[in-house]
Amino acid sequence: MDAEKSVQEHLRTLVHDHSYHRIQPRLAQIFSSGILTPRPGATGADRHQLTYARLRHLTESVDARTPLLGRRDLLFPLLEWAAIADPSLFYAFFLHHCTVVGAIREFGKDQDGLEDVLADLGSTSVVGALLMTELGHGNSNAAVRTVASYDHDRREFTINTPVPEAVKYPPSVAADGIPRLGIVTARLMVDEQDCGIFCFAVPLRDTTGPRPGVRIEPHDSSPLLPLDWAAVSFDHVRIPYTHWLRDSAAISDDGTFTDPLSTPAMRSRQASRLIRYVWEGAAVGLAAITRASAAIAVRHAHVRHTNGTFAGFAPDMPVIRYRNQQRTLFGALASAYVAAMAARVIASPEPLGGTAGGIRTLFTLKAVIDQIAERVTAAGRAATGVLGFSPSNRLLEYQGLAHSFNAAGLSTQVLYLNAAWTMALGLDYEPPADDDPGRNPTATAAEWDLADPALWATLIGARERRLHQELTGELGKARENGLNEFDVWNDRFELAERTAQAHAQRLLVDIVRTATDGLPDGPTRQLAQRLCALHFLSDIHDHGGWYLTEGLLTADDIRRIPGLLNQLCDDIAPHALDLADALDVAYDVVGAPIAHADYVSAYTQAFATR
Repeated sequence: MDAEKSVQEHLRTLVHDHSYHRIQPRLAQIFSSGILTPRPGATGADRHQLTYARLRHLTESVDARTPLLGRRDLLFPLLEWAAIADPSLFYAFFLHHCTVVGAIREFGKDQDGLEDVLADLGSTSVVGALLMTELGHGNSNAAVRTVASYDHDRREFTINTPVPEAVKYPPSVAADGIPRLGIVTARLMVDEQDCGIFCFAVPLRDTTGPRPGVRIEPHDSSPLLPLDWAAVSFDHVRIPYTHWLRDSAAISDDGTFTDPLSTPAMRSRQASRLIRYVWEGAAVGLAAITRASAAIAVRHAHVRHTNGTFAGFAPDMPVIRYRNQQRTLFGALASAYVAAMAARVIASPEPLGGTAGGIRTLFTLKAVIDQIAERVTAAGRAATGVLGFSPSNRLLEYQGLAHSFNAAGLSTQVLYLNAAWTMALGLDYEPPADDDPGRNPTATAAEWDLADPALWATLIGARERRLHQELTGELGKARENGLNEFDVWNDRFELAERTAQAHAQRLLVDIVRTATDGLPDGPTRQLAQRLCALHFLSDIHDHGGWYLTEGLLTADDIRRIPGLLNQLCDDIAPHALDLADALDVAYDVVGAPIAHADYVSAYTQAFATR
């Protein structure tokens, strides 16, 4: 038993470091409050009020007068627990504490006049919201049409929505009775001069309703992620000079605008600096719901039995014994560990970024973690049968959160295309070294260890390098043929996306190898590597045709992978529950009845307490 506990403790280090475990009791106390008891029946306005009551509880519990963005060791665990406790709460929490406070820290640093704003946000007497995207331009943060005009006589700005396409959509600000402050992106105009896109801190509503000139039209949101969506427009709303988050720009007393960034286009791109807070928070929250979904589904599969009425089904057999369930659920378990290790890199004390390569790594990891979260939450829901659709078991909520972040913070596809663009330009990027797998000419396919982590790295690195070569070669030929840049890229978006996805898998391989190599040599490391092999070998098998065409794998290698995946499942099966529990999921916070061994009694108790 002690040996098993030691293995589980070592596996937990893949998910969290020691600083997390020091604050775990504090998190348990915060999240034990009755306000956070799951209430799957809450809908509409009552649901929105509950979300913001929970936000106030969390904020008051940690004294956020000192911004949480400067306390990463506390912020990211709070985001994790909020995500598994209530995805809507997670969304509100990260918007308030990461993007809104982040905008003020990023662009209003050392500015006078923002102290009261930060104090109100720190106490949640005012709740923050982000108003970047506009109805007419989807996810584009560059085509902003909201206008902020400078009034020299009053030294103020007026925020205006000049056309219907400029309506801000869909910020979560429709709930009645809650004072709101929006970080609004708008195009600054000084004496009819376009100065680029800036952020402005704009009061949107108080306890009695929208502020003068602010129009808030409630809209329905997804039932999978209930939020108080709205369309917001402005009719010459006045805000003081101090609420302009001007960064390095300024307007002098005589009305002269100055900015070290020489063009409006350069200034407008700076607004995207804020999105890194979205990427960080999203990646951590998505990894948390991935862990929860995998752990819940694996635990339930050990106590869910078949009735044996169909051919090939044994009577009274736990479904985890079936190979199709193992491949699905152990694969989900493997991907949950991979996502957790990647999120731990993002949540490190020193943020990623500062260089083109660091920013690319951050948003590429956000994109791939979101894809993993979408896949694992869906797999967990499907593998638990009809109970997977029960709101009490949270899996649909987790799936809704994963789907939402496919679009939020730039869509996953756009992030991959941006990554490919920077890779093609060679911006702080070098393709993997040329170390294609060499095979002993006398070795048979069966003698080649496809489960060796070094081999995954070599194969996936070779895929990234060759796709990068193909992409840059195709782009070069297109330019030589005189095509403009749109046409150069337009027919190569699919290739660009595949290149970036290969880069994402290579980043994950490097992260996983580093983390698992840090485990004690022996059974624990071997178990972790065998588990992660399910994730990477499945990816290699999915692209088996490409590896075969490129001569990196033989037909015998590819035919052997399904059998190897089955063997890995056999190796993992005796340890599956330990692996699920080592994902460090707070099951009491999740509140899913099927996470319990006696899930029928857990359901009965849940119904009795409503």
